[in-house]
Amino acid sequence: MPVPGLHVYELPEHLREEGDGAANPWRLGHHSGLALAAFPSKEDALRGAREIADLTDWTRGAGDISADPSFDVHDYADHLTGRTNALLVSASTGWEEPA
Repeated sequence: MPVPGLHVYELPEHLREEGDGAANPWRLGHHSGLALAAFPSKEDALRGAREIADLTDWTRGAGDISADPSFDVHDYADHLTGRTNALLVSASTGWEEPA
């Protein structure tokens, strides 16, 4: 586990979709099972975990994190998309990139 509460894993080939899903098979996920971001390599996903490590206590439940007023979704999105080559997996997380 790169950061307590976060996991890095590779999607099995049969679950990869055409396009971005196939090109970015590595995932950064929350321990609850929610996928947070997709990456082209394990190293990229580990770097993504390190980039967001200090934003919150990732060992808390996903609902607790998203309801916490001190969790800044803009900062979270900036750390992943501005500092790494992440593709946010926002539809399933609840921590969507701000409009």
